[in-house]
Amino acid sequence: MPKRIFFFSDLDDTLIQTRRKTDFSQNTVVASYDKEGNESSFFYEGTKLLIDTLISSGITLIPTTARNLDSYKRTVFYTNNSIKYALLNFGGLILVDNKIDQEWSKLIAQKYSEILQMDTVYNTLLDHFEEANLDLQVKIIDGYYISIYNKNNLDNTEILGRIQESLELFVVEHKDFYMYENANSFGLLPNFLNKKFAVEYIISKYAPILTIGAGDNISDLDFMKLSTFKLLPEMYSL
Repeated sequence: MPKRIFFFSDLDDTLIQTRRKTDFSQNTVVASYDKEGNESSFFYEGTKLLIDTLISSGITLIPTTARNLDSYKRTVFYTNNSIKYALLNFGGLILVDNKIDQEWSKLIAQKYSEILQMDTVYNTLLDHFEEANLDLQVKIIDGYYISIYNKNNLDNTEILGRIQESLELFVVEHKDFYMYENANSFGLLPNFLNKKFAVEYIISKYAPILTIGAGDNISDLDFMKLSTFKLLPEMYSL
């Protein structure tokens, strides 16, 4: 296999934006659809041109995202035959030619067998939020992690501060887990579920000659630090 340049990139808020965050005074291109088939995320024209230029020059774009498989399938990346690899669920699932990398999945499954079951953690977390009087949308994502969404109080800084404080207290008591934060969305993830570990695996297995990392969230720094070069969007939260 020829050695190549690998470009590991977060998707949401890095390459694409949701409808709520998109500035439609600029030229845009559809990037993903919701479950009903409606346009839900968008590229800015310049970003789409950058991606197309990188791919056409032989650089291997590797989506490195929190999206799960169902959500990823509704993006234009999934149907792009030039995209060979994808790291999903914060790196818990790796696709090669849109097929699950079974070797990686076995390694991840072994790690899950060594911690509390996600159902147990989920129920404990629900009780924790109830005690804190927080009205949140909480669900387990494909058995990988727990998603917490501040759906009913979007951008309410007082509520967001309380969620953050509540989760910080929770992870102190449950040391096998850590907190992820992105605007109104939060996550409770096992310590081994991190994009950086999946990136390390891909780099070790396929030995690219150079790597590029792009992301917008402080959690993305973990995998970006593994890259030869690092890219940030104009508006970022790092």
